Amino acid sequence: MAYTTGFTPIRLLASLLVIAGLWLGFPNTFFSCPLLVLAYPAGLALLGHSAQTPKKAFLTGWLAASTGHILTLSWLTVPLSRVGGLPMAAAAPCAVLVAVALATQAGLFALLVRRFWQPARAASSLALALAWYFLEYGYALAAGFPWLPLSGALIIWPWTMQGADILGATLTGSLWAGAALMLTGALLTRQLRPLWGTLVLALALGSYGLWQLQAHPQTAATGPDEATKALPRPVEDRAVFPVLLVEGNIDQNQKWVEAFRTQTVDTYVTLTREALHRARVSVQTGQPVPTDQTGQAEPFHQQDQAGRALADYLGRGLILWPETAMPFDLAHSRHTRRLMTLCVEAGMPLLTGAPGMERGAGGATHVYNRVWLLDAYGSPAGSYDKEHLVPFGEYVPAFLRWDFLASLLQEVGAYSAGTRTAPLRQRSLALGPLICYEAVFPWLAQERVAKGANVLIDVSNDGWFGDTAAPWQHLALTGLRALEQNRWLVRCTNTGISAIFDARGRLVFSGPQFQAQALWAQARIEETTSLFHELFYVLPVFCALLLAGLLCLTRKPIANPSGTIRRIQ
Repeated sequence: MAYTTGFTPIRLLASLLVIAGLWLGFPNTFFSCPLLVLAYPAGLALLGHSAQTPKKAFLTGWLAASTGHILTLSWLTVPLSRVGGLPMAAAAPCAVLVAVALATQAGLFALLVRRFWQPARAASSLALALAWYFLEYGYALAAGFPWLPLSGALIIWPWTMQGADILGATLTGSLWAGAALMLTGALLTRQLRPLWGTLVLALALGSYGLWQLQAHPQTAATGPDEATKALPRPVEDRAVFPVLLVEGNIDQNQKWVEAFRTQTVDTYVTLTREALHRARVSVQTGQPVPTDQTGQAEPFHQQDQAGRALADYLGRGLILWPETAMPFDLAHSRHTRRLMTLCVEAGMPLLTGAPGMERGAGGATHVYNRVWLLDAYGSPAGSYDKEHLVPFGEYVPAFLRWDFLASLLQEVGAYSAGTRTAPLRQRSLALGPLICYEAVFPWLAQERVAKGANVLIDVSNDGWFGDTAAPWQHLALTGLRALEQNRWLVRCTNTGISAIFDARGRLVFSGPQFQAQALWAQARIEETTSLFHELFYVLPVFCALLLAGLLCLTRKPIANPSGTIRRIQ
């Protein structure tokens, strides 16, 4: 007996599930529903199980997922054409090539489904969920572009992903995939056993998520409309600190032009000073603080109690500028003194992105994508160099160093990978920097916290992506690191979306896009590490052993009453 004789309809339905799960499950610019992403593994399970041969299982899964990846990653054409200078006729095929390469993960999963899945057994679905976990993890390591994990869609509804503080985002998302497989198996077999597995697993994940959110209530959330009006309000809790997020909204194509460098510095310095002025004239009463005869705000120590309270509050905070906000090496630039003076005026440290250049052995010059920390006195207080570089954005692999690909690199040329990972310290802050898409890699945030970071900082330049879904997808992936590590994460970008995630992965502050602006927000220091942080290196081993045990447990297929093996024909 077969489930159905309608071979084409069920495969068509399965393909549509895969495409819709990817396209409409992940953030996009028109509509998305996070739980729809679970249609992606469910559709692959149907495709793999209905395939007559292993080759067909791989091909059908890969082709359906390729279509979904192309739709979901269509924004790749924007940086390739606008920044890389490729004509659309060349940018589009390059984007398609990336999408279909990543979709091979789906093909492999469909192949595993055909070989191992027994829809009537919940344990078999759980084994394939663990296989999904290892596929996502393996592709993240091998391809270096883990942009579409299931967790990247589910985190939009934080209650679905709270288990990441114990299991990590990859495993938590994979368990949701397991629940989807069990439900699919129940519908195929019309049996209750896999349905009970779905209910138990989904209830466990969802109940834990709701319990954690209730146990750690969110005090407030600031959206884009309110963000531009927000002002710092001193609080007595010393773990809370202010952050001034400054977005220059600088044109990516002008950024590295020498003639625009002074203008870029002017933009960031002016925005920062204006924000500081707004804070000073709005302390508690909403009235201007006393000014001297020149009309400038008096030094904090000459102001009233409210002014001194604000000075103390700002002094434990941070001014944050985005990735490569300053398009020059701070160690060798005449503009650096203006930044040092600004820190003294503000009484706050400044963390800004800017290239760093060092001469290595043999006289070779190495260029780094760097963040620099200047303390409240304007003195250098440390730096961090990006260690996980973007292929074709920050370097071209040696085997692909063709002239037309070289145009994708920023004006400073190819970067070198950094090696210093210790947190940048300023008073009670121990800042764990992540530059741009470093925030999508769990092991990098793990390393920052292991070295002592009590706040995660992500500086990025999403101006590459334009008005596409990419900034929203990037934002969602970034929030996962806060939840996994039990750390607040502060994010500043050139064109938005600047944001703050609390330690439960909730978006508590987000600003608008494509505006030159300075946004006041606040974050919190956390010292306690998550259970996931402690189990980080143990979990893959445990999952491998569990997977091996489940495969042994379910190694024999289930026969139907007539004695034939159940499979969709």
